[in-house]
Amino acid sequence: MKFIRYGQYFIDRNGEGLLAYINNHGFLDNPTFRGMRWHLLRSFDKIYILDLHGNSKRKERSPDGSPDKNVFDIQQGVSINLFVKTGQKKPDALGKIFHFDLFGSRESKYEFLRHHSLNKVKFNSLKPAAPHYFFTPRDYSLESEYQKGFSVADLMPVNVSGIVTMGDKFAIADTETELKKRLTDFLSNSLSESALKQNFSLGKNYAKWITDNKGKIVLKDDKYVRISYRPFDEKWTYFDNKLLWRWRVNVMRHFLAGKNVGLIVPRQAITDNWSHVQVANTLIEARIHYSNKGVSYLFPLYLYPGSKPRSKEQGIGEPPVRKPNLNMDLVKEIAANLKMEFAYENEQRPNAFVPEDLLDYIYAVLHSPGYRETYRELLKTDFPRAPFPADKKQFRTLAELGAELRALHLMESEKLSMNKPITEYTESGDDIVRQVKREKDKVRINKTQYFAKIPDDAWNFHIGGFQPAQKYLKDRKNRRLTLDEIDHYQKIIIALVETAKIMQKIDAHLPLKTS
Repeated sequence: MKFIRYGQYFIDRNGEGLLAYINNHGFLDNPTFRGMRWHLLRSFDKIYILDLHGNSKRKERSPDGSPDKNVFDIQQGVSINLFVKTGQKKPDALGKIFHFDLFGSRESKYEFLRHHSLNKVKFNSLKPAAPHYFFTPRDYSLESEYQKGFSVADLMPVNVSGIVTMGDKFAIADTETELKKRLTDFLSNSLSESALKQNFSLGKNYAKWITDNKGKIVLKDDKYVRISYRPFDEKWTYFDNKLLWRWRVNVMRHFLAGKNVGLIVPRQAITDNWSHVQVANTLIEARIHYSNKGVSYLFPLYLYPGSKPRSKEQGIGEPPVRKPNLNMDLVKEIAANLKMEFAYENEQRPNAFVPEDLLDYIYAVLHSPGYRETYRELLKTDFPRAPFPADKKQFRTLAELGAELRALHLMESEKLSMNKPITEYTESGDDIVRQVKREKDKVRINKTQYFAKIPDDAWNFHIGGFQPAQKYLKDRKNRRLTLDEIDHYQKIIIALVETAKIMQKIDAHLPLKTS
């Protein structure tokens, strides 16, 4: 991006010129670069984009479903870009964009490039629009309808990206006991920075930072807390900014002060199959939905005053100790449209809805397969939006379905009772995960043991960039599964199967206006 700007600088100074560049195609549609795109449109008369795609990080495929390969041995997609300045464009006018997509094998792309000049390529003329000025094709009629809804960031103004440790293998553990032992050993032994880096794969400067903080750390039991690390995978961390690089205390504290639930969504998403939504009643790690790119945000439903965790449940007759994290002007607008009233959690009023109902309604909408497919490009560019509910009946129905999903994903649903398992794990063995191999409806973890009756819907189910039924086992490779982990994995399968069923029900109650 800096080199494109460098070339633009000289051409602007000269008054005319041509800048030709082959580079990462991320700037074409990444929301972060909307300012860059606007400046390029202001500067150049015409911009020709030959998008060669091949982005394995986005899991790109050709329109016909065949593999799409990169022209280089890299993961990031590539584009050829020609920026033309004649000096004849009016200063306030925006330049014209001409775009062409080239998918397929590496050899077919080479062949196309060998036999086409600029004049032979059938470019499509684009009309980039504010605020993003995308250099890729967009259906702006869909965007108009999508923008009529409300953003979750507007409804729930207090939010933050997840915790960043800079050293997950050190600051996060599977059990509280394991983490206590690790931190106790760290404080009592004089491990060098190099030893810490080697033992725990610590990030840049993190080993030095925690070593410098060593004398300031006093371990306390109430600082060992649960953290949602990956979908359906809770772990433990130590909530102290002398060990956590970015602890997000101003928002995360609301999950330590009392009961709470939060919506998890990203501001941006890179995958085409948008499924980046979850709920949590704990802290979350920044990459809960991603392996190496993008972060997730946590939107608490309730805000607690002060900063200390509550030591007991609120008693009868005590004043409220928490308030909804809701934009009340927007809540009033929703209530007026529905001809209903908004009620706080401790109020009992007919024809009223409570904060959880709003969360559950949004949660249902964002699990609609039709909604995700219709607005998939728009969902990738900013915090998701939800349509205003059409009427009371639709709102109630979707809120109920969203509540079922919330209970499933927090592992609180009665459907998860192990008295009614849908999978089997009966073979004897050492329970060590030596492999994760799918064989028809079985998932083998070693030569003798496997989980049986795993439905395809559950095995292939995505939440963000992960497939929980696969990720949970792969993250435990070369480890012995505990009885709790075996039970938990079987509950994950139930939750995913039930989620797929509910998602289909949601579509039936969410007609989409696409024109």
